Amino acid sequence: MKQILITWCAFVMSAWMVSCTSPKHRAVVSDVVAIDLPLQRGEHLVNLSEVADSVHYIPLETNDSCLIGSIDKLLLTEEGCFIVVDKEIASAVYVFGADGRFLNRIGSRGQGYGEYIHIEDVTCGDGYVYVWDSNLNKVLKYSEQGEPVDEYKFEYTAYSMYCMGEDLLAFGCDYTPNPSLRHEGAYPSLLLYDAASDSLRTALYFDEAVNSAGYLTTLNNLAGGNLYLPLNDTLYVVDKTGVSAHYVLNYAERYAKNKEEYVRRCRTEPMTADAAEEDFNQGAYPHLITYLGCDSVSLLFMRMQEQLYYGFYYPHTGTYKEASSSRQWPVVNDLDNRFLFSPRCTKGNRAFCVAEPSAFLKDGEDSMPIGEEDNPIIVEVFLKTILCSL
Repeated sequence: MKQILITWCAFVMSAWMVSCTSPKHRAVVSDVVAIDLPLQRGEHLVNLSEVADSVHYIPLETNDSCLIGSIDKLLLTEEGCFIVVDKEIASAVYVFGADGRFLNRIGSRGQGYGEYIHIEDVTCGDGYVYVWDSNLNKVLKYSEQGEPVDEYKFEYTAYSMYCMGEDLLAFGCDYTPNPSLRHEGAYPSLLLYDAASDSLRTALYFDEAVNSAGYLTTLNNLAGGNLYLPLNDTLYVVDKTGVSAHYVLNYAERYAKNKEEYVRRCRTEPMTADAAEEDFNQGAYPHLITYLGCDSVSLLFMRMQEQLYYGFYYPHTGTYKEASSSRQWPVVNDLDNRFLFSPRCTKGNRAFCVAEPSAFLKDGEDSMPIGEEDNPIIVEVFLKTILCSL
């Protein structure tokens, strides 16, 4: 049976965030909204029916041209097609229609024109798909039909990519230094790249004095143009005009102090990768793992020690609903119990999850015309736009 591998967090380098002295490098701060997070201990489960109206299943076609080993990233095009990224097993990028029908593959493995060796990240926009190969130090541009259009040299270190418009790409560096971009003792966390003109803007600098310690960060901290920088608990919006602060996460004072102490250690003490991982598991302060924005609700998945949290923030009313558990997934799928509410991407007020075919095989009867070895099923979750009760 295929295993759909869900990797919640990646181990990356980190540093404490500071402002750069050059005005052109500063983020615009306007209309920043504070979200107060209770982070309750114990069991406070939320039923999926409290935050979602309904679900719709989209089986992805299975044939020899589109066998998926794992879904590492899921994207939606402007026309509603699915782009499925399988980085490790198939090392491929597939395009499926809104109905799950296989349409085409994007590029292929190799070192020639239009080919890639290692998929670092994939993004799409304005009818194009961009594949970033960090081994070959290039970004490949394709049509959504899979035809190679162009290639761009990109030699900087980063971990996530987002399309702001045709040939306008944002890269999240996850606090990893790019020595050639050092400015007054600091390095940028965000790179804004105009591929057509080969020009680069930088933003959100962090201090080089910080020890390069490991820190567990988000699954994709540029998802949908929403940038999250873990250590300063700020959510930014990134687009072709630049970057602006949108939300700040407010934790209880005791949690904030614990995080401040961790930051102090990063600045003053040597810290190995093992020590950072241990701190993640034992430290009594929250880590935001995934953040996704919808039109009417923001989704936040967090962890603190053994406790898991899922938060639903409704900006139109300023209300926040939190699920927490130390023994199970905090959002209970009471609609049909066939999938875990763990969105991979969002569009409008819909969240898209992934389910295994085995979840639809019960008592030897197929609830859908699929087999156990078929490709995964996309779950379209229609979220409520207003939280009716707390």
